[in-house]
Amino acid sequence: MTTDSIQVALVTGKNAVTLEEFPAPQPGKGKAVVDIAYCGICGTDLHAFLSGEPYNPSICGHEWVGSVAAMSSSDNSHNIREGDRVAIGVATACGNCPSCQRGDASHCETVFAGATGMHPNSAPHGGFAPSISFALDRLYTVAPSLSDTQAAILEPVTVAVHAVRRTGIRLGESVVVIGGGPIGLLTLQAAKAAGAGHLTLIEPEPLRRQLGESLGANLLIDPRTENSAEVINAALGQAGADVVFECAGIAATIQTSVDLVRRGGKVSLVGVPNGASEIYGAVWLIKEVNLTSSIAYLNEDFEIAQGLVVDGRIQTETLHTKTVGLRGMQEAFVELANKPAQVKILVDPRID
Repeated sequence: MTTDSIQVALVTGKNAVTLEEFPAPQPGKGKAVVDIAYCGICGTDLHAFLSGEPYNPSICGHEWVGSVAAMSSSDNSHNIREGDRVAIGVATACGNCPSCQRGDASHCETVFAGATGMHPNSAPHGGFAPSISFALDRLYTVAPSLSDTQAAILEPVTVAVHAVRRTGIRLGESVVVIGGGPIGLLTLQAAKAAGAGHLTLIEPEPLRRQLGESLGANLLIDPRTENSAEVINAALGQAGADVVFECAGIAATIQTSVDLVRRGGKVSLVGVPNGASEIYGAVWLIKEVNLTSSIAYLNEDFEIAQGLVVDGRIQTETLHTKTVGLRGMQEAFVELANKPAQVKILVDPRID
């Protein structure tokens, strides 16, 4: 490798993370070079690792924070400046795509293409790298009060915030979160911040249940040994919770979410299922379930998410269980797949 190139870690197949050489990033018009401090390993990264399905290099590592090292001298229309500490975000709605034109800017097709790495302006690789050339309109500044490790988890916080905002929790409503991974634990906190009353976490891993309790869960359930519906109904004094968030990304728990909600309640699908799901439509009809699904986030979600971390209503550092360098990523992925006690592993490209 020369000074004109960098090493980037990519998921390249089933159970395979490899270091590949890329040209050293350049700012270019509308882009800044960001030196990455930390990048979190996301559940979608892990899914690609375990499944071996084709994975867009642009989104392989999409939870990062860093500092702006260079930008074009002609780019003065943005608030971002060299030296700023920034995190990855999404652009504002374009105003021109079919969704925007019909007044549905929250489903802007240009924004979604950027978030999924399908936009023509997307980076050639993700954030498992020492630096990246990234679109200025997708960067936002990080509050000085946040550490780099806190800021590296802002992107998944935004996923949780977006899910809770789409679901529309009312003050005092009882909430069940299925899955105590990073997104589930963050959704639990976001729901509490939104005014939820009784909070239940369903999670088989003891350490994750303990984390959930420390973050505000009133009731903890091990689905391997307890009947979740019976325990929830006894605690609430009613048949089902007001809101259920499915954050496990397991095919079977989509139906479980409906089984656990009260008649007329809300089910929010947040985790991406790992296969086809079998549902019982009659139960959905009889319960008149209000179903919401959520993927990614909106531009405005980022400032809301950061504000919740700054004022302490959402904690991120508690979720950080390990830090590795680029060469330690293969082992880190294996740990995430086999050791549920690992919650959020951050990658520091500065570690040899």
